[in-house]
Amino acid sequence: VSRTWKILAEDEVLWYRLCQEEGYLLDMSISDHSCWKLALKNCRAREHMLKTNWKNRVGAVSQLRYEPGRVLCDARCCDGLLLAGYSSGEVRLWDTRSWDYTAPLLEAAPGAGEAGALPHVSFVRINSSLAVAAYEDGSVSVWSLLVGKEPVHHFQQQQRVQALALAAGGTAVATASGFQVRVDSPDDKGFWQSPATFEIQKLVNFLNLVPDVTGSPVAVAAAEDIVYLLKAEEPAKILHSVYGQPVTCLDVSAHEAAFGIKTFGWLLNEPNQILLYNLETNQCLSKVGDSIGDFSCVNLHNSPPNMLVAGNKDRR
Repeated sequence: VSRTWKILAEDEVLWYRLCQEEGYLLDMSISDHSCWKLALKNCRAREHMLKTNWKNRVGAVSQLRYEPGRVLCDARCCDGLLLAGYSSGEVRLWDTRSWDYTAPLLEAAPGAGEAGALPHVSFVRINSSLAVAAYEDGSVSVWSLLVGKEPVHHFQQQQRVQALALAAGGTAVATASGFQVRVDSPDDKGFWQSPATFEIQKLVNFLNLVPDVTGSPVAVAAAEDIVYLLKAEEPAKILHSVYGQPVTCLDVSAHEAAFGIKTFGWLLNEPNQILLYNLETNQCLSKVGDSIGDFSCVNLHNSPPNMLVAGNKDRR
């Protein structure tokens, strides 16, 4: 091997740049490793091992123990934190990064449960800064992951909450109850403002908040066969509506919304599909899928650019 090639092979700056370009160790500087060639090799080997284990379903199962007699109603996780709501009305926050960690009980709002047992937890949501729980009686509590165990915000809906959404990386909370969607968010000083409310023609099945929005929060709601775009201080806009084609799943990214639709056979040339809409132009960008089975889930916000992943009842 020539001396020139040897110099290139031992160039730490070159291997550091290759490592960064492939998406490894992005939070490190060049001085954090003495041999970036070896670091890149180890990262590639670890990624290959993880992919192989996922494909072969090889892994370790860890259980979070809780006292018997409590039924788990809903659970969500974010950055190693797991939020769980139970039939007892209790909400617990587990830290999966330290398995000997005792899950603290997030306290109920003042006055809750005075007439008897706490209502069942219907939904929980969590992001990097907030935890939210909606209860069977229509009450909703919001906790800060940075400030104590008491709720920083609490409100009561007139009817049972059908859908709950928490903005990824944000502080807005959206709830659907009856024919109304309510969006709560704090101001710059941390005080929770008067909520934005929207009247919907049908009962909401799916509800999402658009991430990375500057200004007032933006929500997308699917109610049977209608998809709404909801912006504060503006009337609800219909993003999509085809009679007799109910929405079966929904997800949103910063600029787009993806949802599955179900047909009932009278349009034989139009099978079940995933529709992709632009939230700025309100136009349909693409139709994908063409499946006989219903689309049961779709993930847009965690997918690579220009891609999305969806699950179908035909097991594909």
